[in-house]
Amino acid sequence: MRTLFDISLAGIQRIENTEANDLLVAWGHKLGPCNRPFHQEAFGLFVLDRPVSVAISASIVNGPVGPSDRSVQYQRDEVVELARQGSCERWANRVMLRLWREVCAPLWPCWPVKAAVSYSHNAMHSGNMYRFDGWERWKENAGSSGGGTWSRKRSKSDAVYGPKTLWGFLLESPEGGTG
Repeated sequence: MRTLFDISLAGIQRIENTEANDLLVAWGHKLGPCNRPFHQEAFGLFVLDRPVSVAISASIVNGPVGPSDRSVQYQRDEVVELARQGSCERWANRVMLRLWREVCAPLWPCWPVKAAVSYSHNAMHSGNMYRFDGWERWKENAGSSGGGTWSRKRSKSDAVYGPKTLWGFLLESPEGGTG
């Protein structure tokens, strides 16, 4: 039965990057806000108009990236990264990951996206969330120790220091079409 003022009980919508970063900080995300100097887009998962999860899409820092067991490699302008994802409710992490992969990643406005990637910090979590969602482990000792063209060198006390696993999801099959 519909009423005059039906509202969605749950939904995903674009939000300002500053709002997503504020929520990540408020929820105690270990990496903190995402402050890259290039394009980013933020999305929020809302339940009864309350934000329960956020995801930030960004272009990758450099490329190419791809599965280590295949010859296919994706250039920077073929990939979008899930640069941050956090939730105030544990159950919302898997929901947001799936929604980001299915809905948000393909909406990346900067170029046609062939693959989505994300990094998991090996010391912080196992990456099972990605594995259970159908992502592939592309590289186990990935990531940077900083000091590139846009970041400072990282020390061992920095939250992002240390090895990471690169997870990938093909949005387009290597033969063309969708994955």
